[in-house]
Formats: sequence, C-alpha cells, structure tokens
Amino acid sequence: MPFYGWVRRHLDGARLLRAVTIFFVVTMPMFALLAQSGVSIAFAFFIWVGIYGVMVVSQMWAFAADSFNVKSGQRLFVVIMLGANLGALAGSKIAQLAAAELSPIGLMVLAAGILGATLFLAGPERAAVPEGSRAISAEHGRPVPRLLGGIGLVMRDRYLLLIALLVVLLNWINSTGEFILADFVKADAVARVAGSAGALDLGTLITAFYGDFNFWVTLVSLGIQLFLVSRIYQVVGVRGALLIHPIFVAAAYGTLALAPILGGFVPIFTLVRWIKIAENSIDYSLMNTTRQALFLPVDRDAKYDGKTAIDTFFWRFGDLIQALAVYVGLNHLHWDAPKFALLNLVLAFAWMALAVAIGRGFSRKALENIMNVAPEAVEEIPDLIFSPGQPFLHPVSPSTFRDADPGDVLNLRACCDDGTPLPRWVRFDMRQRAFIGTVPVDVTIEELRIAVIASDVDGLEARTTFVVRRFVMT
Repeated sequence: MPFYGWVRRHLDGARLLRAVTIFFVVTMPMFALLAQSGVSIAFAFFIWVGIYGVMVVSQMWAFAADSFNVKSGQRLFVVIMLGANLGALAGSKIAQLAAAELSPIGLMVLAAGILGATLFLAGPERAAVPEGSRAISAEHGRPVPRLLGGIGLVMRDRYLLLIALLVVLLNWINSTGEFILADFVKADAVARVAGSAGALDLGTLITAFYGDFNFWVTLVSLGIQLFLVSRIYQVVGVRGALLIHPIFVAAAYGTLALAPILGGFVPIFTLVRWIKIAENSIDYSLMNTTRQALFLPVDRDAKYDGKTAIDTFFWRFGDLIQALAVYVGLNHLHWDAPKFALLNLVLAFAWMALAVAIGRGFSRKALENIMNVAPEAVEEIPDLIFSPGQPFLHPVSPSTFRDADPGDVLNLRACCDDGTPLPRWVRFDMRQRAFIGTVPVDVTIEELRIAVIASDVDGLEARTTFVVRRFVMT
C-alpha cells in the first residue's frame, strides 16, 4: 500500500490504471519463463494471483468511479457490472477450452495477452465520457499517510472505515458459507464413493459438483444483473440496495441454523447448496455493483488509495478472521454446520447496522456532489387537434423539460390533468416520446387536458399540460 501510494502521487487516472496493468502484464510471462526453466513457482504464483485478483479489479472500479459523477455512475455501474459478469462467463469458458490445447504456461501467456489488450481502452474511455456525466469530486481530502498509505487513510475516515468493516464482514460471512458448503460436498462425495465400492472417484465428484455449482451461480447472477439491479436502484436507491443482501443472508442462515429443529423437511445439503447459489449470485451482482457505487461521491484520494486498501488489505483481513473463526469453532468449540450458520446470522445483523450507517454517509456525501434541483418545464407541448377515426402521433420535444443536475436522467409519464388514467384510445410511448392512438368515431368529448410529468432519479418532478381538441370545420 505505501508503494502504491507513491506511484499514485506520480501517476493518476488512466496513467495509473495502465501502470498497474503493465506490472501484471510483464510479471505474468516472467512466471511462465521460470516455470518453463523448471523453477518451482507454485507458492510465489499463488501469492501473485491473490494480489492480482483484487488489485486489477479494484483499479478498474476506481477509474470508473473517477470517470462518472454520482447520478451517472449509479446508472452506468449496472451496465459495467453486467460486462464483468459476461467477462466471467466468457473467461471460464475460454479457460475450459484452452486448457485442453495449452499447458498452464500457455494459459499464462494467453492471459497476459488478453490483459495487455485492455491497455488501449482507458484513454478512449475517459475521453468518451460526456461533459454532463463526468465526476465532480474533490481532488484531495485529508493527506494520505505515507507510512501506511491507503490503510492509514481508511483508518482516519469514518465513511471509508465503515465500508472497510462491511468488506471484512461480507468476506467473513461468505467464506464461512463456502466452508460449510465444502464440508457437505466432501462428506457427500465420500459417502457416494463408499457406496459405489470404489467405482466413483472422489476428486471427479467434487470437481463435477463445483462445475455445476459455479455454472448456476454465474447464470443466476447474470439474470439478477440483467433484470433486477437497475429496477432495485430505481425503487430503493443505493441505500436500500445495501440492505437487501444482509437481509437475505440473515433469513438464509437463520433457516439453516434451525434446520435440525425444523425436522429436515429439506435435505440439509440441498438447502446449503441453494443458499450458497443465491448468496453468491446476489454478491456478484447487486452487492458488488452497490459496493463500487459507494465510492462515487468521495474525493480522488479515497477513490484510489482508500478503495485499493479496502479491496486488498481489508478484504484479505476478512479471510484471516474467517480462517481463525473456523479453526476455533472446529478445534475448540466443536461446532457443526448449524452452529456456523448461527454465527453467520449474528454477523448478518451487524452487517445490517453497518449498511444503515453507510447508506446515511453515502447520502450525505452525494448531496455534496450534486445540486439536486428539481426539473423544470421550459417549453410548451403543442395542442393536439384530432379527427374521429383518424390515427395520430403527437411527439413531445426533448427540450420540453430541463434538469440542471449533472448526469441526471428524466423519466416521463402521462395521465389526465385530474390524475386519472388516459383513455384507452390514447397511449404515451416512452421510447418515441410521443402520444399514439386513434380517437373512436363515436367519442363524445370535445377536448381532453393531458398532463406530462418528468421525474428525476431522486423523484423530484415537473409537469406541463396540453389539450387534445376535436377538429372543427369553420
């Protein structure tokens, strides 16, 4: 972390992202050369992969948070995370196909080439961000400590410290769940091997289970990202999204902890599998998107130094706590799966309290980065003159409403001026921003007043009206 802080004081933005990427692009072929020469690289490469897996991803999201303002980021991070899910799906398939043709050394070279291709994307990405969507966060907050780097920055900033604690709890709970699942997988595989009189192979059974398990996690997380995350943000925002994952975890592990008491109406191994598929899917989609969005309203030091410290040091600290808890639980307290599930239930309640506190902090910081003014109607919609029996298409000009908030997006809806729904013979097409319909020949109304309402991300509204009037021959 101190070395990373030194690099960031000399490079920033796209240059920093490229520098970190180049480090890993260069070092990966070095491992391949050492392995080709017969040098034992297993331990060093394992450590390197552990750093790479969190460092490069953290830099990409820090760069994204540094590119977009709060309102644009809340919308676009959903799409960026969709790219991450599709990349995970494609990467696992490429690795599966390439493993049959390439040695592990060949896979290292292939991975280095794919990673190197991303070096050409950072500059064009930053240049392509529209002016109204660009980040407006401060350059610096409190000075970054040189001794501990981003770790010291996190320890001094309450908002960042809360996020760090959230990451520790999230990783602790998830890793404990993975331990519970692995224990059941191994026990089930051992029982099946014993029942087959040695016809089945233990390693093959475990590998097959995790292949199927990871397939469903990827598929479900992709579905959540495609169909639910943006809608959740529209309904409850980032603050509400923070609570969905811990509420599910509390309910799931509470059920698992009570499974022996409830009489085992669902086989416990099946229950653990369902819980972990759902938990990991929510984690990789909704929770991951939300966790990255928390850095949108902070200053640039926090986006880079603070976020990198949280995603590396504090993430691995969660691994360490989980390993210690499992060791104590197994060897000293003699816990079984329901006891570990009960521990996760308690941790989930602490997670909820953290989520509430972080949500409040996010709202306060977001208000410092946005004006949050209501939209306004600046142009009248012309009246619509109709002839019974004739179809019509009446557009609403894009300049009808204006919103001064950077990155805000207006959603339009329509109703009668008195608040009642539109008649069946007219509908408002949001994609075309136009009223479409055909007035029946037997319609009795002479005119109808319609209201068009524009609402921003925060629910602030503006409205204007126009009249639908029967054509009269003069």
